[in-house]
Parts: sequence; structure tokens; C-alpha cells
Amino acid sequence: MTLPEQTEIIYIWGDPLDFSLSPFFQEHCAILSGNRILYKIFRGGREEFLELLKNERCIGANVTIPHKIHALELCDDLTGKARNAGSVNTIFKSGGRIVGDHTDGAGLVKWLKIKGESLEECAILGNGGSARSIAAALFEEKCSITIFGRTEKGWETKFGSFRQLSDWKNDFPTISTLPFEVQGKNVVTIGYSCGRISTDAEMMLAFQGWLGAKRWFGKTLPAEDFARIVKLHAEAQLNQQLILNLADVNEIQPIS
Repeated sequence: MTLPEQTEIIYIWGDPLDFSLSPFFQEHCAILSGNRILYKIFRGGREEFLELLKNERCIGANVTIPHKIHALELCDDLTGKARNAGSVNTIFKSGGRIVGDHTDGAGLVKWLKIKGESLEECAILGNGGSARSIAAALFEEKCSITIFGRTEKGWETKFGSFRQLSDWKNDFPTISTLPFEVQGKNVVTIGYSCGRISTDAEMMLAFQGWLGAKRWFGKTLPAEDFARIVKLHAEAQLNQQLILNLADVNEIQPIS
């Protein structure tokens, strides 16, 4: 199908992307806010992605694993949040230049504030890219942060202190970026997979997406409406997975 020339394009660059909710809720919210876009998945290499970004019809992109650090060198400019996070998850255009931003941590902080969580002292489990973004956002809120991991990577003391993962005792609110479920009081888990997404992960996804949409369009739906639409699509994905399980289908076909 040939798209009208005026249709603007936003990409998501990463792999795997089989279970990504972003194409569904971003197009949905864009339509409701009066923006005509196509949100496209891209799984290729850096040079090809850069050429896509340079195209006049492209107004921006999301970046996910494993490319968030690689995206730094594709940008002409970086926001303070991207520099602090040491990676990029949102790209937008400004004055003809490609600008890298990072909205994961800020999106989570917005959700934690809505929940009424105290941001005076927090633990972060894991010290990968997501943990750094979250630590940087919490640091801006003047939160006292302890990052727990297996091996110190060097960035942790910029935002707080580092301790061994085995030392974590769940004494204060904890954000887990680990690839497995952590049980305990006041634990916020941000990892998710198809059909398995916690409310915390859902709302972090919603608000980081909302911040990205504001970058692309200047304005978008109110944050609460944006979050409701993300929740709608998360529930639809869960229902799809349940139907496939009942039909004894083991895998959802990749989005193309």
C-alpha cells in the first residue's frame, strides 16, 4: 500500500520487538490527538536506521534493546537526560537536527508520584541501562539511591552508592530492573513480556511513551488519557495470548 506523501513516520528500532505495544498505542493516541502518522518497526543495522532518520517524513523514533547505547552516536545533539542515562530511547527532530532523549526514568518517576510513593530513598536492583536511566531520574528528585548489582560498572556513584545484589534486604522502596520476578514489599517491577505486564511496568511504558509523543508533536493527549489507552492495548494483548493458549498455539507471530 502506498502512503500519502504527507504521512509522517515514527520508527521503533530494536530486536526482539515481537511483543511491543508501542506501535498500537502510539498510532492510537496520535490519531486521537489529530496527528497522522505511521509507526513502523525496524530491526536492521545502524547505517540503514540513520538513513531512515534523515528522511524528511521521519519525525522521530523510539529505540529499545539492544540499541539504546548505539543510538547515542547517531544523534546530532543529546538532552541532559540522555547524557545522564548514557543511552537514548527517544529520538526527535529540532531545527533539522537529530536529537536523542531518554524518557524511561522520567516516565517511571511520573508514575511513582501519581501512586504517592515516597522518593526520599530508593533501591534499584540491577545496574544495566534501564537502571541507569531510572537512577538519573530519581537523582533529579534528590532521592537517596542505592544500586544493587553483581559487578560495579562505574556509573553508579554518580547518582548514589553501589552494593552487591546479595546485600539487598528490602528495607525501603525498591525498583527491580532484573529479568526475573522479585518478591517483597514495595517492589516495583518494570520488566514485562507478552501477556505478562505488571501495572507498574504498564504505567512506566505509558508515561515514557507520553513524554516521547510530546517531543514529536509538541502536544498530545492528557497523560491520564494516554495511560488509559496503553492499558487498553495491554489488556488486548493479554486476551490475545489467552485465546492462543486455549487454542494450544505456543507462539505469537512477529509483528511486521
